[in-house]
Amino acid sequence: MNTFDLQVHSTASDGRHSPTDVVKMAKEKGVWTIALTDHDAVDGLDEAFSAGQEFGVRVIPGIEISVEENGAHILGYGIDFHNQALLDYSEEFKKRRAGAAQKMIGNLQKSGFTVDWQDVLNEVTGSVVARPHLARAVLKRPENKEKLGGVSTVHEFIEKFLSDESPNYVRSSHISAAKAIEAIKQAGGLAVWSHPAINFESRHDELEKFLKELMGWGLKGVEVFTSAHTEDSVELVYNLASVNKLLVTAGSDFHEAGDHKKSARGLCSASFVGDYPTYGFPTEGIVAKLEEAIKNVQK
Repeated sequence: MNTFDLQVHSTASDGRHSPTDVVKMAKEKGVWTIALTDHDAVDGLDEAFSAGQEFGVRVIPGIEISVEENGAHILGYGIDFHNQALLDYSEEFKKRRAGAAQKMIGNLQKSGFTVDWQDVLNEVTGSVVARPHLARAVLKRPENKEKLGGVSTVHEFIEKFLSDESPNYVRSSHISAAKAIEAIKQAGGLAVWSHPAINFESRHDELEKFLKELMGWGLKGVEVFTSAHTEDSVELVYNLASVNKLLVTAGSDFHEAGDHKKSARGLCSASFVGDYPTYGFPTEGIVAKLEEAIKNVQK
């Protein structure tokens, strides 16, 4: 069992469980260190810290920022989540996400689904509107049963009707990777590339080229171990981290208990906190090295 998880999500963004519940679930699975890394939001961190003290789980403050290039996400660890510039960015991006979600609702309606904005808002428990909220809204309407054609889970719905390649999907405008990394640095945090291999599949040369660009902007690590990486991906990213002297991190990308259906690309989402494969690669010292790096950044 993994005893730490450096990427988990809560109802503060598109997760299904509150920050308190996520921390409690971590304890139940023997996961003693987590990073709460909600999408473009830090709203859940105060609650997560309180729960961490209650349940004896170490909580590292984090965020996952969506960026323009390559559909990538940048994780920020050790951030001052009361930093005003970071809060301003988060509020602006929430508005962009909501605008994109409303356009996706229109596209889904044109595709034959019954769903409206209020249906989606009923699914939003935090301040970020995301694809899982749209999926749940559609799945709950009995009028959509025939159109769904057997699709019954959020993961399946997104894969079939709201993937990045789907005509229904509307990408909200993001900031550049350079600006995201700078925002994390200004908030006293450390930037790590989240699940890098899923955006490139077999395009290893392009992955390495983009990694070099990110490093030039101040990237300090890569997420090697994650529920979305195959064994080949883990080996590739692990070796790149070693060659480039980057921090290695590990996270499940947990959103919802039991949400572990395979995607069209053969990847799986985490079914519980701490759920990520390591394929026999060493993970000792990852948390200690991350915490030391955060201290050095904040000096």
